[in-house]
Amino acid sequence: MNSKIFINLLSVVFFTCTLFVTVPAMGQIPIKGMQLALNKISAEDADAALDDVSPENLQKKAKEPKQEVLPQSVQPEVKKPKQDDSPQSLQQEVQELKREVQRMRDESEARKRLEVPEEEKSKSVEDILSAVSRQYTLLKKGTIGLGYTFGYSYYSGDVITDKVEQRSNHNLTNIIDTEYAILNNLTVSANVPFAYKYNKVGTSSSQEATDFGDISLGVQWQPIKAGGIYPTTILSAGVTFPTGTSPYEIDPSNSLSTGNGYYSFSGGVSLSKTLDPLVAFGNLSYSYGLPVSGLSQVRGTSNNLIKVEPGSSIGFALGFGYALSYQASLNLSTQFSYAFGSKYTFSNAGVIESGSYVSSSFNVGTGWRVTPTRSVYFTLGIGLTINDPDFAFAIRVPFEF
Repeated sequence: MNSKIFINLLSVVFFTCTLFVTVPAMGQIPIKGMQLALNKISAEDADAALDDVSPENLQKKAKEPKQEVLPQSVQPEVKKPKQDDSPQSLQQEVQELKREVQRMRDESEARKRLEVPEEEKSKSVEDILSAVSRQYTLLKKGTIGLGYTFGYSYYSGDVITDKVEQRSNHNLTNIIDTEYAILNNLTVSANVPFAYKYNKVGTSSSQEATDFGDISLGVQWQPIKAGGIYPTTILSAGVTFPTGTSPYEIDPSNSLSTGNGYYSFSGGVSLSKTLDPLVAFGNLSYSYGLPVSGLSQVRGTSNNLIKVEPGSSIGFALGFGYALSYQASLNLSTQFSYAFGSKYTFSNAGVIESGSYVSSSFNVGTGWRVTPTRSVYFTLGIGLTINDPDFAFAIRVPFEF
């Protein structure tokens, strides 16, 4: 009996010792593992985990249908809406597009305003050439043209007699010209000049004359239509009548002449070409004077002039014009002529031949369109030789009916 009790007590002690040794060892393992796991979890993850296990979230998850979780490589890519696709950004793009369209419209209208219509361009070229000379343009069929030209020229030089004196010569001319277009490429014309001349030598001697000048008739023909690669070509011919005061029928010491005193014929060709923005022009002309006989002009004390054979002349001109605007144009040109010598027959001295001479001038012209149908042309010429006026200017106002 005593041995049984002893054995039982010994078993209880052994069991108790085993329990005290085993339990602390078992408790240390999960605590150490839990500490390692907690070291890898941040505070934000812990807060999120707490939120997930909150009663409210647990109720929401219970109500939501379960979704199958796919691997990362298999999950479809969901396109997030871009910030630019918002209604506000679309409205901004629409406004920007409207502004761009309006800008393009403004540029198109500006180009149209800057572009010169073909009719306006043709009129501008006509104004440039009309400011140069009438020989470069033609009227339309059935049109009557009328023009008025006022011209002034001044000559100066030294006169040697028993002393040296200054000579001043002033010439004023008023010319009325008329034109009629028989066809679009055929025009006839006429010029009627009225001249006033004043000549002064030194301080005492002076001369003046007022009379008609030499009336001339002309015709212009354009064989080739304007445009294309060829320049505009106009052929012209004319005749001049000795209607003015003849220099061979006056007393040279007391009177002045207003005409040449003989019939003359002329012909020429005028060319013009538009080289945008310039208009180039030029002409070549030839003039021939008919001999004058039956004269009886006293020259000197005993010489009597009975016949004159005027020399012919050839000339050319070159220049260009430029439209400064729709209302104004500018042209520059130079002309050159060579006159062959004339022959004078005297009753007592026989035939005397004069030498040939050269004349040249530089011209500046402008055209002003004062109204849509009316223009005024100004020309200034500067003589380059002793045979030319020191300077000359002319103002022409044309009319069309």
